[in-house]
Amino acid sequence: MIYKTYGDLSMHAFLQNRNAELNRDIATLSKEMSTGKKSDLTAELGGDFSFLADIEDNLKRIDSQIVAANETELFAISMQGSLSRAHNGVREMRDDLLSLSTLTTPVEAERFSDQGRQELASTIGAFNTWSGGRSLFAGTATGTSPLNSADTLMTELVGEVSGLTDVADIIQAVKDWFDDPTGFDTAMYVGSTTDVSPVEIGDGDSASLSIRADDERLKHALQSFAILSLVNEPGVTISDQTKVDIVRASASELADSDLKLISAQADVGFVEEQLDRAKTRNEASKTSLSLAFNEIVLSDPYETTSRFEASQNQLEILYTVTARSSRLSLVNFL
Repeated sequence: MIYKTYGDLSMHAFLQNRNAELNRDIATLSKEMSTGKKSDLTAELGGDFSFLADIEDNLKRIDSQIVAANETELFAISMQGSLSRAHNGVREMRDDLLSLSTLTTPVEAERFSDQGRQELASTIGAFNTWSGGRSLFAGTATGTSPLNSADTLMTELVGEVSGLTDVADIIQAVKDWFDDPTGFDTAMYVGSTTDVSPVEIGDGDSASLSIRADDERLKHALQSFAILSLVNEPGVTISDQTKVDIVRASASELADSDLKLISAQADVGFVEEQLDRAKTRNEASKTSLSLAFNEIVLSDPYETTSRFEASQNQLEILYTVTARSSRLSLVNFL
């Protein structure tokens, strides 16, 4: 029969407790090393999770604002691209017409008219552009192309100028139709008359891209090309001199369209700058909050590894001490 002294029993209990403690530490540290997170947030936060919850809520809000800003930026870039296409067409056509000589012939006038007809269709296509599955210039009717075809527009205008022979009268008839709510807005514009709602892109900051295809600045470009297109439009009967005079007058109309489209592009450019500023602020806020979150939740890899290795070394020493203690007890007994 083996007898143990109280000293032996105390040492045995101590070694068992220390062994269990070190194994728990190693298991905890191993988990922290694999997950990268602190194992006891309750102790870390003193049982109060409200601060951490507030950080997480703010991060979620900023993430949603970043997504909204990125989507709006894509929309703005696409809108700016469409306006640039229309603007380039207007400017090139204007420059061509301004360079006309005083000896312009009716045949040349008809050729410019045909080019104007092509630009009219191209500009309508630019204003019917979609991005990310949404129509750009249709207001809240983002599932609809906002404008009918160039053929529809010209058919309407042929009826408006029928019988007119004076250049000023023809141009005024076209302008009246574009201004009349029962004219362009009824026959050509099929988008919504409600602007897209502003998008929250930051705390107290929202962006609005509210340019529609029935915006007067966009309509003016279509109007200028339409006036030019009438020169060689079937169904319009005018003299050769009237054809030349309309082409010359179209240069002035296109010059006005150029300025109006610059204004529209400037509006979109303002929103693009607003988005850039908001994205910079959001990223800075996210970085700051993420650092605070990481400080609370994430473990220090270097510190965790050091503690893990220290616990392993202590456990190995404990095993050695335990083994020696067992042998000494046996020797004393013998």
